[in-house]
Amino acid sequence: MSAQTYTVQAGDTLSKIAEKFYGDGNRWREIYEANRNVIGGNPEQIQVGMVLTIPGQGKPPDNGGGGANKGYFQSMLEALGGFESGFPSGDPRQYTSENTLGFMGKYQFGEPLLIDLGYYKADVYYGNGADKNYWRGSWTGKRGINSKEQFINSRDVQEAAIREAFNLNLQRVNGALAAGGQSINNYLGQQKTFNDRGVSKTITISLSGILAGAHLRGPYGVADLLLKNQPSHDEYGTSILKYMEEYGGYNVSPDDF
Repeated sequence: MSAQTYTVQAGDTLSKIAEKFYGDGNRWREIYEANRNVIGGNPEQIQVGMVLTIPGQGKPPDNGGGGANKGYFQSMLEALGGFESGFPSGDPRQYTSENTLGFMGKYQFGEPLLIDLGYYKADVYYGNGADKNYWRGSWTGKRGINSKEQFINSRDVQEAAIREAFNLNLQRVNGALAAGGQSINNYLGQQKTFNDRGVSKTITISLSGILAGAHLRGPYGVADLLLKNQPSHDEYGTSILKYMEEYGGYNVSPDDF
């Protein structure tokens, strides 16, 4: 398998990164030698935000029904964050990016999601009396965040929040499918064909694709797709199928988040 990249997170060591990718923390030297020019002379001096090259790992483990493996969880996050923010992996502008509807950050967080995750509260917000994310509500102080400015300037909090979002969305997808007499396991690995505005599209269902689709269109958008064969689109016309295909096939498990 070809090399991939990983952005150093708070609390990381080369040994922990080696354990994540190789299942063997003792292989940290392979990562260090591949990134000596980035890290410098002391392998213990890795910094949050460094983008490291991870040498190929050989045969990857099963990827949760996604077909050919594209990489691991961090690679999926980097691909998703690059598209969402409009800036490439490792570019600090990812975290301060904001679009025309007020979605912000590396993963384009909106008011409803941060309300659900407990970071923010408002009576009027996007989708509930507001035509965009105005961020006129208040912040709860979760993870020390008391303002929009603090949120967009905290990489660690954004990376934690996307993991919280994936966990919440997975629970809600599971609940919605269970109400329809199904479960995610009934779909993983299946090839399904959908009619998306008159165009036939076949995708392989995977956990990483489900997570990405739920991030774009919400967990109930994923459930409607799987249960009712109903693709949906965001405000800019992006199809849930695009996310489920492009970000499907990564080796992701619930343990990652």
